[in-house]
Amino acid sequence: MIEYNIPDNSEKEIKIDVEGDVKIGIGNNCKVKILENSNDNEIKLEVGENCEIKYVTIHKKNSNKIAEIGENSKIIWIDLCLEKIKSSTITNLNGVNSKCNSFGIIFGDGNKDFNIDNKVVHKGNESKSDMFARIVLTEEAKALYNGLVRVNKNAVKCEGYQRSEIILLSDKAYAEAIPNLEIENNDVKCTHGATISQIDEDKLFYMTSRGINEKDAKKIIVEGFFEPIITNIDEEKLRKEVQNIISERIKGL
Repeated sequence: MIEYNIPDNSEKEIKIDVEGDVKIGIGNNCKVKILENSNDNEIKLEVGENCEIKYVTIHKKNSNKIAEIGENSKIIWIDLCLEKIKSSTITNLNGVNSKCNSFGIIFGDGNKDFNIDNKVVHKGNESKSDMFARIVLTEEAKALYNGLVRVNKNAVKCEGYQRSEIILLSDKAYAEAIPNLEIENNDVKCTHGATISQIDEDKLFYMTSRGINEKDAKKIIVEGFFEPIITNIDEEKLRKEVQNIISERIKGL
């Protein structure tokens, strides 16, 4: 197992590009950015109080992550899924006013198969979570996206939101989004939803009527569909890298 221990009052960047188990311990009052190139990793993340964590994963292989989040701390997950993977993320919001934002991009072509589980457990009072995934599938690609927000009995005044938006570009592509809520008390605000659709024909017509060929129009629409998530990557170099990866992969549309 590889271990990282970050002391109190630190600001640090970590890059994970190894196989196997990784444990990351983060003290109080820290600001940490983590970039993982997933290689069949098992990640355990323990976060202290008053921290801000941004965790970006470029999924190459399977990845399992468990995070324990302390009081007044916030974690932002950003997941880019372009290869056949199985991924599980569990975020335990243990502290009062702990927060989790989760952003997912899935683009599948060929016969790629994606199985994504994303679970947030509210254990601390006034904890908040927001899951947002956008998925585009073409050819014979398949995706199963399971989202779960659980609010424990004694965790009051919590807020939990989850939504998945999916575009299918082929009759043979298949997607299923399953948003789940498990609420054990009434003093909460929680919503969930999922949409599955074809590409917007009005947008496509508008663009082709102005001289853009259909293939290029579809690429522009898909890139724009992912953009609200990509903008959450504040590091310009990494943001451009993600944009370039997506642009390269959708050339075949």
